[in-house]
Amino acid sequence: MKKKKLLTITIINTIIFFSACSNKENNFKKEIKPQEVSIYNIIGISEPIKNQYRNHSEEEVIQDIEYISYRDNNPPIQTYRQNPYQTIKNIEYSAKRFLGVPYVWGATGPDKFDCSGFTQWVFRDVGINIPRVSRDQAKVGEYVSFNNLQPGDMVFFDTHKKRTGKVSHVGIYLGNGNFIHASSAGKKVVIYNFNEKPFYKKRFLWGRRLVNSDFRYAYN
Repeated sequence: MKKKKLLTITIINTIIFFSACSNKENNFKKEIKPQEVSIYNIIGISEPIKNQYRNHSEEEVIQDIEYISYRDNNPPIQTYRQNPYQTIKNIEYSAKRFLGVPYVWGATGPDKFDCSGFTQWVFRDVGINIPRVSRDQAKVGEYVSFNNLQPGDMVFFDTHKKRTGKVSHVGIYLGNGNFIHASSAGKKVVIYNFNEKPFYKKRFLWGRRLVNSDFRYAYN
């Protein structure tokens, strides 16, 4: 009899124990919520938040997006404003460095020049790019008459045996009637004066001004 009672008590306790474990497991499962993962989490940006705008309609707004750039660290091309008076001084300095360099037709420097190769090199030295040949250089910048020439202006001539009115030669005005150029007659880079060389005054066509207070220069 005692054995039957003991067996009955054991069975009842076992049933109660497993029932309790089962309830605890169910409660534990209820407490664990699966992690919510959305496409926004996967690509690494914040979840959209809903805001009510315009007629109470809902719009999704993505915030806190971080952009990653794979550009190199080289600075972009920038612009700066340079003092025009200093630029003119730099033009004169650059031009005079080549005094005595031989004239060779078609040469662009720096050990030999033709007239337009010389002017192109000098202006490029100060950050101003101009065309290669004199007839194209004569089309850029501001037109300047002989009486209004200022240092740093390009000066253009018709040096053909018979005057045609077409540009065939170029130099750079230095002031006080002086201009510097790569001369085919002088066979080198020289400084001439209009009063001392009346041929050039007679064959002068016009000047071109590239340097003024509003000019901007680009550098790399």
